[in-house]
Amino acid sequence: MISMPCDSPGAGLIALGALRGYLEDADANDIELHRQRILDEDKKALDSRKVLLHRLHGKDNFRYGGKDSDDHDVIVQIPRAGKTALKNPPKYITFNFRDVYFEGEPCLEVNTGNELPYGEIYRDLIEHGGDVMESNLKKTFSGVCLAGRTMGENKTREIMSSIRFHSETQTSHLDKILSVHDWSCETISRLSFFNSRTKKMDRKLVSPQLVVADGDASFLKVLAEKENFGECDIIAIIDRTLERDRLEGIVEKMAELTQWYDTDNLLYEHLPPVPKGVSLAIWKKK
Repeated sequence: MISMPCDSPGAGLIALGALRGYLEDADANDIELHRQRILDEDKKALDSRKVLLHRLHGKDNFRYGGKDSDDHDVIVQIPRAGKTALKNPPKYITFNFRDVYFEGEPCLEVNTGNELPYGEIYRDLIEHGGDVMESNLKKTFSGVCLAGRTMGENKTREIMSSIRFHSETQTSHLDKILSVHDWSCETISRLSFFNSRTKKMDRKLVSPQLVVADGDASFLKVLAEKENFGECDIIAIIDRTLERDRLEGIVEKMAELTQWYDTDNLLYEHLPPVPKGVSLAIWKKK
C-alpha cells in the first residue's frame, strides 16, 4: 500500500512501470491463454454473445466451429438476419488462433506497422533499463490490471490524461501510453482494466499477476473480487487527504487481514528510498 499526500495519477504511473517491465519478457503475452479460451468456449458451445472476429475479415461475425475433416480449426460465419442470410451460405474459414479475437476485446497480435507507437517513450522511462522487446509491442498482454476509481472509468482516464511524456521524437499522455483497450485506438493492449464501479473487466482472463488499485474504494472492491484477483499481487494507492472515516475503514480492513498476512520488512529494506511525503507499507502471506 502506498499512501500519497494528495490526489494523484499515481496508480497509472505504477501500472506503467509494471507494463514497462513486462515489455522485457518474451513470455508476456496472451497467446496460449487466448488459444485455450477458444477451445474452452467450444466445449461450452460458445455463448452467442461471445462473437469471434477475424483479423482479415473483421466485418463478418464468426463462431468457433471446431475441427473440420482434416483436423483443422475452423470458424463459421454467423448469418445476418433477413433475406440476405438466406441467399448467402455460411462462410467457413480455416484459421490460426492469432488471427481471431473476441468482439469488444483487443486483438491478440498485429503485423509490423500496426504495433504500439510508444516504443521510444517506453525505452526512455528507465535509465539503464532492460531492452524493450519489439515483438511485445505487437502483442496483447493482460497480466497487469489497473483497477479504476469507483467514480467511473471516465474519471480515472481524466486524471491519467493529466500526465504527459516526452521523448526525443514522441509526445503522448499517460492514458494513451497505458494502452487500455477502451481508451485508445490501438488494436492491442498491454494493460487490462477493471471498472470498480460496474465490477467488470474489459476482457475475460485468468487472474492477472498484478493489479494496481486507484484509491481506497477501488482497493476494497479488488479485495472483494476473489474470482478475478484472489491469486495476484495488489498495489493500492491511497490518498491521505480522504475523510477520516474512509481512512479508518482501510485501517480496519488491514487489521482483519493480519491473520493471513505479515509485514514484509525485508522487501521494504531492499527498495529505493521512498520520496518525502509518501508512505509505504508491504504485507506478505504467512
